[in-house]
Amino acid sequence: MAVFARNVTIDPTAPASAVSQPEIDEVIDLVRGDILESAALITSHRYDALIEKRVAIGEAVKGDQPLFACALCGTPVYIASSPEKRFFFRHKVENGSCPAQTRGLLGEAEIRARKYHGLRESEAHKRIKGLIERSLAADPLFKAESIHQERRWRSEHDPAQWRQPDVQAICDGQWIAFEAQLSTTFLDVVVERRMFYRKEGALLIWIVGHFDPEYRRLTMDDLLFSNNSNIMVVDDETTRISEERGAFHLRCHYRQVSRDGPGIYERWDQRTISFHELTWDIQRQQAYLIDCKSTKERLADEVDQELRAAFFDVWKSVQFPYDTRPDILERWRETRAKLAARGIAIPEAPHADSSFRAMMHGLLSVQAGTPVGWEFTSLIQVAHHLAEDYPQHLLAFGYGLDLYGRKALLETQDTSGKWKIKCSKFRPKIKARDPAYRPDEESLASLTFLFPEIGRRVSAHFEKI
Repeated sequence: MAVFARNVTIDPTAPASAVSQPEIDEVIDLVRGDILESAALITSHRYDALIEKRVAIGEAVKGDQPLFACALCGTPVYIASSPEKRFFFRHKVENGSCPAQTRGLLGEAEIRARKYHGLRESEAHKRIKGLIERSLAADPLFKAESIHQERRWRSEHDPAQWRQPDVQAICDGQWIAFEAQLSTTFLDVVVERRMFYRKEGALLIWIVGHFDPEYRRLTMDDLLFSNNSNIMVVDDETTRISEERGAFHLRCHYRQVSRDGPGIYERWDQRTISFHELTWDIQRQQAYLIDCKSTKERLADEVDQELRAAFFDVWKSVQFPYDTRPDILERWRETRAKLAARGIAIPEAPHADSSFRAMMHGLLSVQAGTPVGWEFTSLIQVAHHLAEDYPQHLLAFGYGLDLYGRKALLETQDTSGKWKIKCSKFRPKIKARDPAYRPDEESLASLTFLFPEIGRRVSAHFEKI
């Protein structure tokens, strides 16, 4: 973390920080219906992920489809920040009726910036607009007659709605609005403009005159992390290149993601590129060179697949019910440590937790179509054992029957009809989300990691509506 001239710059990979005593202690997740501790929700995110989420929450509030509300009064809330980039939830509207008062949390810097919010037309702002216009004019792929500074853009859907972008132009039939970022560009402005241009089927691109990854204000981070961790610079050098090469060029700063063994690493990088190298996403209002988010997800998935394979390799090597071989126990400890680093908890030893064993044996049995880990002779015996002794794993077993195509096999083996009778008794309870049929959070986490599709379906079933 770097500090310059009262600005706090946070490493994108660092955990987000919450204010120490938030006025709004709890918020309602309006999608899931859960009541969440606001500070815990904030700190569960990386800094860059929280900034991206803050923009999405802001858009949802502006669109009258809020994602979170104050647990005390039900008013929609969004994520705000102190000058030190410690975050908290703030009411969309505050009239004094709620005990939680969030409007007094404005810092001196933010008050000063808002006071001079209307002073946009600085010489620096005029200059960057001119550089953008010159760069566009040098590129024949941008229609010359479509390039304008400060021209009003009226909505095709509602003529009463309009914006006035710094520069606008058409490229390959696509309307594009360019805005020069200023230190006074606040989240509500960013959100409103993103929503306006998305509705118009146009693309909004924020341009800055300079970017230093070690000195970033929150207003810069709002633009950067909502744009797939890419930010665009236009300056004298890029304008000269644009005019020399006859194509709009800019400097793109981005997060480069790479992998070294089980570790995923990120670093800042930059390239001077042609505008036409960018990927456009109108729905997300993004224009980026490097797909940072997808790269992180792909590399994380590779690591997870390898770790998952390592777990199953050692699990299938264990001799149940009790295995004391030193090499097996050492492999288990190594795998357990790697899973713990990933946030997944498994027992201290393969035989240490009967519930975990039942979950594993049950799902591996349904996967194989024959008992695994138990001295049973048929899958129907596995089903009865889970129903009688481990009801918390019945739903996962049921989803496994569906996923692996074993429903017909189980019905064939139910010659006595006892399984059908049991199902008629426990299915209504599972449907009603009876806690006896819900795995604990630790088991659910390991289930979702080891059997992702089944785990996601179990989680979705038990989410509050």
